[in-house]
Amino acid sequence: MMTVTIKLSSVLFFLLTKTISYIPSANAFASYSSRDYCLFQRRHDSERVTVALQGSSRSTNSISNDDSSSPPPPDVLCIGETLWDSLPSGIYLGGAPSNVAVHLAYLFNNSPPSSSSSDSKASVAVATCLGNDQLGKEAQRRLALNGVRTDYVQVHSEWETGMATALLDSNGDATYEFNTPAAWDGLCLDSNLKWLIQHQEQQIDAQEKDENQDDILFVMGTIAGRLNNEYGATSLSTLMSVRNTAPEGTVVVDINLRSPWYKDETVLDLIRGSAKENKKLALLKVNEEELATLERWCGNMDTKADDLFGDALKTRMEQVAQSLNTQRICVTRGDKGAALWCENGNVTSFDESPGYSLPKKKNDGDTVGAGDAFLASLINSLFIHGETSGKALERACALGGYVAGCRGATPAHCDAPDSLRNVFSI
Repeated sequence: MMTVTIKLSSVLFFLLTKTISYIPSANAFASYSSRDYCLFQRRHDSERVTVALQGSSRSTNSISNDDSSSPPPPDVLCIGETLWDSLPSGIYLGGAPSNVAVHLAYLFNNSPPSSSSSDSKASVAVATCLGNDQLGKEAQRRLALNGVRTDYVQVHSEWETGMATALLDSNGDATYEFNTPAAWDGLCLDSNLKWLIQHQEQQIDAQEKDENQDDILFVMGTIAGRLNNEYGATSLSTLMSVRNTAPEGTVVVDINLRSPWYKDETVLDLIRGSAKENKKLALLKVNEEELATLERWCGNMDTKADDLFGDALKTRMEQVAQSLNTQRICVTRGDKGAALWCENGNVTSFDESPGYSLPKKKNDGDTVGAGDAFLASLINSLFIHGETSGKALERACALGGYVAGCRGATPAHCDAPDSLRNVFSI
């Protein structure tokens, strides 16, 4: 009797390829919906990124130190996990930083150039580690297809591309089970990342001479550091290096507390950064449960977890911001909208939005990726286009509400109803 062993990644890749729909010819556009046209455009554009994909990722065991080979800096670099989300409705590319990157690419491609970037549109890249397998290659292909630069992607020689099995409750909220260790646990501080941080520091110095120079924004979550240094994992040390060496006000942290994959001291260290450097975050994003957790960790015991509106919430957010060394803090409240507290020198501001939502059909939609879409819109409005905090919050709530009513984490923006798309689009 013969026994055949098949890798999980090979089976899943086969299933993924079977879900790719037929791509119509250009002459068939008239009979297809706007969504079909939007998806065709991105697939057609993939022909132009094929060459860039070949050799763009780097093995974690053979990293070059030749700075001259470093890619040009993006406007936003999302750092952390890229994985596949296995949901009841299908298998989707995911991972919070990658979801943020895809939504930013959608927004950048549909927005005019920012006021400080002349004729060029903003660009977004992802720094992650994928397995040397079919799922890793497909993840990289889809990132590039969606407009995300992949020249900071690394490839792990031993660990497989990450997979998260999502279990949805009656409200569409997900809990996750991860394969461990996965390739994204092995993200290294390679020469590309080192060069980018050094370049950013040079840009900050040059701003005294050229005020039109743009900052690079580094976006990271906390879950990529889940293993600390267990199994030889390196992602946490990479995140900490970026946090502590990037210039002040250029790092965004999105809290993602997935039990049992976090330790309070590790999360707090990543948010606060090195006490020696004392560099403030540009933005800290949390949900209402995570806000209460941070308050407990910081010893803010005189607050109430159900104070989620108005002056009471403003006080809570201001206290946490001061405790955790951040210029801005955003609290999302699910279908009740969000709030944003900002510090600009000696002036502070506080804005709230009641949020937006789509009518969700039974068993059709989930909340996966809604927070990532929200963050992408907030970044685009606040940091790329320099809009007011109130306008940025309104746009973010609109995009988050749209994604919360869809399947998967990165639905096409062209499918959003006009009532929402006109709000989150710039």
